[in-house]
Amino acid sequence: MRALWQLAFIFLKIGAFTFGGGYVMLPIIQHELGQKHKLIEEETLDDIIALAQSLPGVLAVNTATLVGYKLHGKKGAAICAFAVVLPSFCIIVLLAKLIIMYQDNAYVQGAFQAVRSVVIGMIVAAAVKMSKSCTKSKAQIILLVTAALLAICFNLHPIILIVAGAIVGWVLSRPEEREAKK
Repeated sequence: MRALWQLAFIFLKIGAFTFGGGYVMLPIIQHELGQKHKLIEEETLDDIIALAQSLPGVLAVNTATLVGYKLHGKKGAAICAFAVVLPSFCIIVLLAKLIIMYQDNAYVQGAFQAVRSVVIGMIVAAAVKMSKSCTKSKAQIILLVTAALLAICFNLHPIILIVAGAIVGWVLSRPEEREAKK
């Protein structure tokens, strides 16, 4: 039970101190769970993050729910999802009126511009880290570059890219591997 509350506290902290959405949270989640506390293998966490990205909903909540479920079942899923959402909910309720009142203030606008720049940097860092764990062959590197180009140049919908990637991965996997996994 103590391990569950430790995990909940980690997600509470992640929810409270990360701004910019789920992609910004990814390096923190990877550091806290995989490296610092060693609660889950990094490869397993990468698989959970990939699954969380392909599910509908908020990435941070999906990741917290899947990690909680993997480590502590349904109770862990519910507690971790609640823990990662609670800080944002509280902050939004407390700050919404202030942000609306001061949205035209030059200092507030400057702060938000700076935060956006930092968020982009954190997203790039998460992408680089995730690419290191998933690109193990030339085919995967080609798939990564192709998906990025299709998303950037043709504004292709992410669902199409995810489904296409899954199909390509299934087709390229060796039939004996597919049979062994059944």
